[in-house]
Amino acid sequence: MEQNKDLGDLMISEGAIYGEETKPPLSFGDIQKEYAAARTNAVAFDISNRSKIEMTGPDVPAFLNNICTNQVADLPLGGGCEAFLTTAKAKAVAHIRVYHILLADGRHAYWVDGAPGQNRKIEEHLDHYLISEQVSFADRTADYAQFLVMGAESRAIISKLIQEEIPELGLHQFLVRQLEDAGSCQIRFEPDFNIPAYEIVCLKSRSVRVWNALISHGVIPGGTDALDILRVEAGYPEAGKEIEETTFIPELNRAMQAICSTKGCYLGQEPIVMARDRGQVNRILFGLVLEILVLRLNVRG
Repeated sequence: MEQNKDLGDLMISEGAIYGEETKPPLSFGDIQKEYAAARTNAVAFDISNRSKIEMTGPDVPAFLNNICTNQVADLPLGGGCEAFLTTAKAKAVAHIRVYHILLADGRHAYWVDGAPGQNRKIEEHLDHYLISEQVSFADRTADYAQFLVMGAESRAIISKLIQEEIPELGLHQFLVRQLEDAGSCQIRFEPDFNIPAYEIVCLKSRSVRVWNALISHGVIPGGTDALDILRVEAGYPEAGKEIEETTFIPELNRAMQAICSTKGCYLGQEPIVMARDRGQVNRILFGLVLEILVLRLNVRG
């Protein structure tokens, strides 16, 4: 993905430390502070490199419903859900979120949001199963910026920026509002890490204004190092780490969030249902909380 130079230059001026030019910053010099802000105040992460595929056409709801693990055919406008794209043997292709959006020209569309670097893979997978359905794809990854605002104060701060109280949103629900001088933005409720959090999606050309608005209202800038700590603590899987092409979807322990057990047939359904009915898989992703006993030794010389 091509770097957003204006946003990158701004972040460097704020102390951003980069590992690779085309990826978000690793940190802003104090990972502990960034992590703490997510737990107490508010921190913003640049996640603009996440994959974004726009799907349009009258057959999109039914087509996508037949390809992914969750029920998306009846998503209301402004609704979203977590899902997986899989092979016929239920091996992981992509971990996605699906949103029902309204385009500027009034057309309804579905937006598929995935891990960084998977935009081409997602589009090719969907296109492979497209036969005669009226469905079109557009890769919007480079067109939009995306920020994750996380922490106890995230809702209050964003409410100030849009000059109205954000209503109670369900998981993955979103609204579209004007954000100060940055114009129209999509604001999603995304507490995936068990912390209050919202994603702000805007045109790339508005990214600097959105970032400046957040920082000017007391949001701490954060990098991927702190974000990854929060992700691991929440047990949230990531492509290239916990999710690989050989990963069997039930092993990821996301059935409650990403797999619908009552929908009709979909790609990969049979092995997923068989694993559910057996009541076990060979391995499963879960977290451990360790209580560490600190022993103090009196050493006499």
